[in-house]
Amino acid sequence: MDTITDTPQRKKILIVDDEQLLLQGLEKALRSDAVEVSTAETAEAALAELAAAPCTLCFLDVFLPDRQGPDVLNEIKRISPKTKVIVMTAGVITGAMKELIEKNAYLFITKPFDLLQVRMLAKRSLEETEA
Repeated sequence: MDTITDTPQRKKILIVDDEQLLLQGLEKALRSDAVEVSTAETAEAALAELAAAPCTLCFLDVFLPDRQGPDVLNEIKRISPKTKVIVMTAGVITGAMKELIEKNAYLFITKPFDLLQVRMLAKRSLEETEA
């Protein structure tokens, strides 16, 4: 019996951030019938989630309580090379960190951001993966 969760067209988004309100807001803004959204508050939880079920798109905060975003970004690309990663931060990042992010991430956005713009970025990214 087919269910919506095992339909190949259904995309998965993982949001990784230690700010509970941001997780809830993004999850609500990005969820739809065609998109499954999961969240993680730590790098380790995110990596475990990806190892269990790769995702199409990941929103990744640069500063997490257990690891730095660029290290997590490298690990995500190792575990799930096809996952597009949108890195987000409200903090200041160093030149070396910025270079690493620009090299490996799909996009880089700064907080605070407009949820409508983020929805459009996610939609565009997910549509690109269908081609």
